[in-house]
Amino acid sequence: MTIEKHNGEYLDLLLQDVFKCVRCGFCNSVCPTSNISISYMGSRTSRGRIVILQAYFSNILNKPIESDEIQEAFDYCFGCRRCLDICPAGVKIPQIVWRVKSLKARKRLLHRFLFSNYGLLEKICSKMPKLSNTFLSSSLGKTMLERLYGIDRRVSFPKFYEVSLESWFRRRRFQNSGGRKLSYFVDVFTNYHEVDLGIEIVTTLEKLGYSISIPPQKEAGTILFEEGLIEEALKIARYNIENLYKSIVNGSVILTSSPAAYLALKKDYPEFLGDEKSRIVADNTFDVLELLLRDVEEGRVKLDSREGFKITYHHSCFTKASGLTKTIKRLLSYAEYDLKEVDQCCGIAGLWGMKKKHFDQAIEVGSGLFSELKNLAIPVTSQSETCRLQIRHNTGIDVKHPFQYISEIIEPRP
Repeated sequence: MTIEKHNGEYLDLLLQDVFKCVRCGFCNSVCPTSNISISYMGSRTSRGRIVILQAYFSNILNKPIESDEIQEAFDYCFGCRRCLDICPAGVKIPQIVWRVKSLKARKRLLHRFLFSNYGLLEKICSKMPKLSNTFLSSSLGKTMLERLYGIDRRVSFPKFYEVSLESWFRRRRFQNSGGRKLSYFVDVFTNYHEVDLGIEIVTTLEKLGYSISIPPQKEAGTILFEEGLIEEALKIARYNIENLYKSIVNGSVILTSSPAAYLALKKDYPEFLGDEKSRIVADNTFDVLELLLRDVEEGRVKLDSREGFKITYHHSCFTKASGLTKTIKRLLSYAEYDLKEVDQCCGIAGLWGMKKKHFDQAIEVGSGLFSELKNLAIPVTSQSETCRLQIRHNTGIDVKHPFQYISEIIEPRP
């Protein structure tokens, strides 16, 4: 992508992308926030945001692009990427929106500091998990989260484990040092909040003959892109790419279990960085479910039958955007699960739906999904970590990562 200068402001946008939009409105039909009560007020739809930019670049917008009113319209894009599949002109709406958000975000110094260091703050909190959990669930903690990060006090912040996945990995006794090499890009949620999932992934894959390592890494940085902190996100991206590239040179491939991490490595990093190393990392990155599907289809792994066992598969936005939905459905079908599919956004969108200013709208976005899941009243599987949080919180239904429905029925072949 090139940097265009317009009216004295640098916007890292593709002008041709903005003007490729023919205003067909297909994006509105799939955009979660374009179909709630507030959307058609002030061009808050997906198409409306691009029309604003067309007006801006045509010098007919009567307000600065950095103004609160204009920025609010762009804030209703939370980067779900559903529009990318349906846009006939191939307009990269989320990536454009991030650059518009950056005009305001770069001027908000406290905002930049807090979000640029969220990975470090998570790491610090994980060092004293009991104190952190007590504080974050207290009235004082909720007040601070609301004032500093804008997180609504009604949000139940995910608990920190007694030990991070990285710490557990360093301390454990057993480790398969032979076999096919995998370098696990963990990301912060699994590292600090779903450690049991990470442990299950590592131990299961080692039993299947893989050799696992966890190379030096930082958070994926997806939140930074969505907050418009592009330069800060790219610093993290360069650090991660450099270390993951070294792992590949040493004969490893990259493993992910989070759709946000997978998207960052496969699409966001190479698109923004545009260098050879990021492309090599992208080509050598595999989701754990991709890995298992390949092993099943190549005969290295057999799955016990779960015929008649009903589960609901939730198509999370990032799983759809990453192209992994077909992989997950195929893998679950090999296990003969009785699948009911639901393809609705839950509304949380990472941090977006946790914010005070969007909390009620996030519930409105996900209301149809919650009602359907309650009516089905069967276990749910979703690849997205924050979708699992949102569904549990609003339905009370048990939600697991798809890997957890596969790991319990794996039979390694001799």
